[in-house]
Amino acid sequence: MLTLSKKQICDKLSEFIWNFNVGDNIIYNFRILFFLYSKKEGKSLEDGKILNKPLIIITVSIIEAMLYDLTCRLDSSTNHFPQNISLERKAEIKNKINKAKQDFSKIDFITGDLVKYKKVKNYNSSELIKLFSEYEILGNDKKIYVILEKAIHLRNRIHIFNWWGNFEEKEDEVFTENRLQKVELLLVEIIEIMEKKYSRPFESGQAKIWYSQM
Repeated sequence: MLTLSKKQICDKLSEFIWNFNVGDNIIYNFRILFFLYSKKEGKSLEDGKILNKPLIIITVSIIEAMLYDLTCRLDSSTNHFPQNISLERKAEIKNKINKAKQDFSKIDFITGDLVKYKKVKNYNSSELIKLFSEYEILGNDKKIYVILEKAIHLRNRIHIFNWWGNFEEKEDEVFTENRLQKVELLLVEIIEIMEKKYSRPFESGQAKIWYSQM
């Protein structure tokens, strides 16, 4: 079970989430998490174990969404760029993200013209973790990046065939209580780091909106 309440989660997310539409989707996934936890309450360990896979998959997916949301903020923000990142490091990070951007095009519905633009790369999880580790965005303790990589491999067991051979062969041996607890702790740690290091310089009032949705 998460050590943060619904209200605490909403309060903390509202401090650092950059794209509120993404925030809405994160809150939706938290609603699913808490619903699954409610179904698990009162059940024996063996009966409750059946919910571990969806709980783990959703938890790690929320973590990934928060990392990518911060990546988009590091790319596009000006006044809201984190003040605890030096100007030199800021330039390095923005340049790194900019070089990796992907080309997109769309039709302008008013003029009918084809508009070309660049968009932040759709980083896979390992690429995100590598970027965060390189610039120590979650701190200089490399342990958290190793744990993140393992959590992503665990989340990828959503693919039942398990082509990459992640963890045990049998799924009922993969999604254990111990691993669920580890990803729960990781989620809370990431939220706490984000709030401490990357809070935006104003209060949005979004916490109340999100709490009403939870």
